[in-house]
Amino acid sequence: MVAAKRILWVGGALAAGVVAVVVALLLGIRHEARKTAPPTEPVPIEVVEPPPVATEVPFSSPRLAGVTLAASDPLVRELVARLSSHPQLVSWLVTEELVRRFVVAVHSAARGLSPREQLDFALPEEPFRVHRRGGKLLVDPVCYHRYDLAAEVFTSLDTAGSVALYRELGPLIAEAHREIAGPGESFDVTLRAAISELLATPTLEGDVEVSQKVVTFSFVDEQLEQLSAAQRHFLRMGPVNVGRVQAKLEELDAALRR
Repeated sequence: MVAAKRILWVGGALAAGVVAVVVALLLGIRHEARKTAPPTEPVPIEVVEPPPVATEVPFSSPRLAGVTLAASDPLVRELVARLSSHPQLVSWLVTEELVRRFVVAVHSAARGLSPREQLDFALPEEPFRVHRRGGKLLVDPVCYHRYDLAAEVFTSLDTAGSVALYRELGPLIAEAHREIAGPGESFDVTLRAAISELLATPTLEGDVEVSQKVVTFSFVDEQLEQLSAAQRHFLRMGPVNVGRVQAKLEELDAALRR
């Protein structure tokens, strides 16, 4: 059985994994370009072909004029804060290097890794808790509530606004992604992989048994323990919050495909 990470790391990194995708969605997701079918009958006029659609930069916003990635935090804070009236969102945006932090976080989550280092500002303060019953060591359901706030912020986002905002911040996101991505890698693909990673996470039912190894915990259920680190951390949000987050992810994904 794969050993779990340290207690505080296990407890906090779940929120990080979720917030990674949350903020990535805050920063926006590029709408897939719609292809126009060729006319069925020839037309007696000159057809001007539209310019090719950029794979990473949909368009350049006037508000981005002169804004560099290194100096983008004020603009990002202003635009992202408009997507939700939840007060916690503003406090999370106080950190620096917003675009770079969250691109790296999504890049990690897409590979099943924890983005804790980039999202340490959003980690819950309450510890991970367990209790014994019937000779078994079980996850205390009370600790699921540590992630209520992350779920609340995520579900409060304006879906249409989140999609539209990418169109403005797309150039900055693409620039940050090029700093860490391999040749030809697209942020769209990376982001969708991160979303798929969370959507593929199973929902816990009933008691969840864990085993303790000195200062670490691991799932007794081998199928759960063999999930990626990002998925195992996501599970620790609890079934209610996982369901809420997954439902919002599906809503956002559907909006992108319209």
